[in-house]
Amino acid sequence: AVEAAGGGRGEVGKRPNEDTSGRVVLFTFFGELAEPVQKLGATAWAARGKLARDVKAYVVLVTGAVYSMPGRVTKVINNPRLQELVLQEEDPQALAAVVCGGSGALLVGSLGAIVGATAGSAAGLVLGTVPALFTFGLSLPVGAVLGCTFGLAAGAVCGGGAGAASGATSGVTVAYFRDEISSVTLNVASRVYDAYDLLLVRPVTCVRTAGRRVRDSTSSGADYTRAKARAVGGALSEATADPKVRVTAASAATGAAALGTAGAATGTLVGGAAGALVGLVPALFTFGLSIPIGAMVGSGTGLCLGGAAGTAAGFVGGGAAGCVGYSYREAPGSAFRGAVGIVQGLVGKAQPESEKSVMS
Repeated sequence: AVEAAGGGRGEVGKRPNEDTSGRVVLFTFFGELAEPVQKLGATAWAARGKLARDVKAYVVLVTGAVYSMPGRVTKVINNPRLQELVLQEEDPQALAAVVCGGSGALLVGSLGAIVGATAGSAAGLVLGTVPALFTFGLSLPVGAVLGCTFGLAAGAVCGGGAGAASGATSGVTVAYFRDEISSVTLNVASRVYDAYDLLLVRPVTCVRTAGRRVRDSTSSGADYTRAKARAVGGALSEATADPKVRVTAASAATGAAALGTAGAATGTLVGGAAGALVGLVPALFTFGLSIPIGAMVGSGTGLCLGGAAGTAAGFVGGGAAGCVGYSYREAPGSAFRGAVGIVQGLVGKAQPESEKSVMS
């Protein structure tokens, strides 16, 4: 009964800022105020695909306009009717002020309208959140639309005025000093062309001339090299056709192989022995490992040195022996035939004397 009475008293005596558990809830006004903003954010998130397509279409449109604008401006400037109109105008300063002022007003006014519409819609949306609780959220889009409208108008007016004033001032200034600007532009262009000629044209011309000369000298050098190669080839052919050269080369190769092998073997033995002897000195500290290491190092060194020395000596000695032997290849035969002739002469003289002694 007490609990029922307490519960009844709780339902009857419940304060507005208490929840069902009896706790006091604070900032309920801001919670109600944030609910339309959450709905607006959810709606914007659900429509993000449309926003992306709109942004893409706008970017494509602006990019195409910017890309095609130089060609379109060139066509307008080269229009003979426009040039004739400009030449017929008696007050070029006023014409420049009108054209540049209108262009500046259009350009800066457009930018100002975009900025003003964006800022105004944001400000209207923020101001519309204040009575949103009493208008069931309708004040948010209404505030955004009104802020966008006022911002668009204010931005267009301010931007257009500023663009018109600055454009007209610039146009009048340029038209007034057009002769001086043309002279300075021609002077700067001539200086730039002189610098371009000095820094690019002349070096490139020098490089091309040098390259042409190098190609000509290379072609003549190639002809000279081919002629020398043919001469050397002919000399080598003649040398290889000479039997003396072939015998000398064969003898040199044979001597190099024979004495090189003998020298390598001798060097290996002598070097290994010397290395082992040298390894005996630190053997006490290396536990005997220095002996085989010294023998290996010494045998390898002796192999290389003995092989090189034997090959060189055999090549030189064999080549010299082959050359001398081939040059005097007829000498042994001549000496043998001479000795045979001498012997035969002595034998011929001895026979008549023996016959005389027999007859007597």
